[in-house]
Amino acid sequence: MAVVKQPFSCSMKLRYQKGVNASGDPVYVNRTYSKVKQNAADQDLYDVAQAINSLQNNAVLAVYRVDDGELINQ
Repeated sequence: MAVVKQPFSCSMKLRYQKGVNASGDPVYVNRTYSKVKQNAADQDLYDVAQAINSLQNNAVLAVYRVDDGELINQ
């Protein structure tokens, strides 16, 4: 039997450095945007992330695409 992935949801996560803690280590904050179209192109997601970033005070450090799916044994 083959296992196939059934797409379930997609979201985009942006990571920012909010500042540093008392030890001088960076403090990160993630912002997650859910309900992204599963068939959206990676370039389109990146472009949207850059547009959202232009509205923020902190520079975006990373853009993540999070695809969730159910594994089904057929």
